[in-house]
Amino acid sequence: MSFLHVWHSVPVNKSKRPFLTDNEHHIFVKDGVGIYQGKSKIKGFQNGRVYLTSKRVIYLDSQQQSKAVAINLADVASAEHVERFLRSSPKVKIYLKASNSSMDQDGSSSTLNTDEAPGQAEVVDWVCGICSFNNHMASNINLVTNFPKCVSCGIPPPQQQLEDGSRVSGAIKSGLRLKQWLRCEPRPKIKNSQRTSSGASSNPLGLVLEDTEAYTNSSPYVKVSFRKGGDTDFYRHLGDVIDKLKWAALEAKGGVSDDSTRVVPTREATPRVQSRGIQGLVKIGELQRKQNELILSSSLEDLEQLMLKAQEILELTSSFSSLIKKPHIATTTISPLSVSQTSSIYHQELAQHMCEYLLNVELTRPTSMITSQDLFASYNRFSILSQGFGGELVTTQNFRKCLQLFDPLNLPVKLKTFSSGLVVVTQRLHDSQDIHQVIMDYLVAEENRFMYEKFTSEFLADTDGYMKDAYKTFRGKTVAEIAENFGWSSTICVEELARCVDEGLVVFDKHISGTFYFVNKFDLKLAEKINDESLVKEKAQQDVLSQQNLISSELKLQQDSNQNLLTFDEFDFGAQEAFREDDKSNDSIRTDEPISESLSLLSGLKF
Repeated sequence: MSFLHVWHSVPVNKSKRPFLTDNEHHIFVKDGVGIYQGKSKIKGFQNGRVYLTSKRVIYLDSQQQSKAVAINLADVASAEHVERFLRSSPKVKIYLKASNSSMDQDGSSSTLNTDEAPGQAEVVDWVCGICSFNNHMASNINLVTNFPKCVSCGIPPPQQQLEDGSRVSGAIKSGLRLKQWLRCEPRPKIKNSQRTSSGASSNPLGLVLEDTEAYTNSSPYVKVSFRKGGDTDFYRHLGDVIDKLKWAALEAKGGVSDDSTRVVPTREATPRVQSRGIQGLVKIGELQRKQNELILSSSLEDLEQLMLKAQEILELTSSFSSLIKKPHIATTTISPLSVSQTSSIYHQELAQHMCEYLLNVELTRPTSMITSQDLFASYNRFSILSQGFGGELVTTQNFRKCLQLFDPLNLPVKLKTFSSGLVVVTQRLHDSQDIHQVIMDYLVAEENRFMYEKFTSEFLADTDGYMKDAYKTFRGKTVAEIAENFGWSSTICVEELARCVDEGLVVFDKHISGTFYFVNKFDLKLAEKINDESLVKEKAQQDVLSQQNLISSELKLQQDSNQNLLTFDEFDFGAQEAFREDDKSNDSIRTDEPISESLSLLSGLKF
């Protein structure tokens, strides 16, 4: 059976790094690696970079960045380290979990003895006679070497109880196997088309091997070959991640008590030397050296424990930071950098991570630019927000090396140096002519807007002394206003405006109130971009008239609706429909009677 189906493709972002899933983070990165499927090399996957995360082992090819494949650690059973031998590079074997069912070469079911497959042993329950806790164990457990104990109280049960439980389970299992054999019917043979489709599903990525797929001892595995070292660190980190996943699986199944702790071996006491003389001094020296080695090793272990505690404290403080003040930068979209500064690929990974930060945070607009000084400060600030105060800050030397790697790595950002020596970072699609055109269009639009607002205020007749002074003439735009519009710093804005002035696109007026920039109207081609005053005045007049007509029509409609609410011609207040005719007849009768002077004043009224 082929196990190439464990590989799946991984998308890559613009900074040439693999996308991570939720709650996934980098643990170890190393370049100069190749991958094997069993004993055979996978063609086209022999020179790349391996990423070990909390959920996957990802391979990213150095030549073709789109070649990114990975295996899930949930499909990994264990790992084994293979030392270097002659010309063979050191490797790490990653053993895969065997599937529950497989198909042989004839296309039929491989076996009916699924209970004998690894990891499919029957589970036997036994109750502790001391604490009455219900324990679980496998039926194929070796009672001689691995005698079980109660998970709750730790007291082993009688051996006869376990043997009786295993015997009953085996009898039940034998009966089930007999029923399966009696019900088994001959299956039709699989056609060639069905075999082809099943083969395609077993290799969804279409990986090509240099030789036939073969495994040692019929155990499926994947090998990662390290041509530039780093195999021991990768194996150590991989083992830690696998142990954590297994421990989490046990906790999820309830197989681990809440009060359980890992046993830490205690250090042995240094034996005393009984002999004297030169031999005793030599033994004392040897024991002293051994004691020093123990102290050094234990101190390193204590240091690791201290770092683990420090990491827990940092996680606790970061949990309270969201209650105090939410950061403005979305740190969840960018995974933190997990490469040590001593690694050979540290600067490459740092440059790619910095590029990812720029594209997601700083360079979000087409005209965005940032100076190297501002980038150094903002990136270190981002590192503190994402990793906490225990994270490593980027030094100036490493920062300079990363900036120089933007072009060799073909990243979507580049460096731009001005004549004054100012270095800025922009997107690679930027062009100096495009930036100058954007600045000139902005100044033209501002002058046209000023002209329109000036004529509009004149037609509305709301120009007081302040408004007359404000709209007397267009005063231009300052550096601060232009920088705020484009999201630049003042230094970048000054440099870009200086280049526009050198090219004759922009002129400036410098006086006691400051420096103001205008479009160069001395150039007839540039002056044509400013709208004609007569056309702007006519448009402003039409807009004011249409606005006044709209206001007048709305006021008229409102007045008409209010008048309709005050018409009483068709309403008889207090009169009922059923008695209107009787009221008319009574009125005709009452007219014959004499009317008193007090009531004559109320004649003609209806109630």
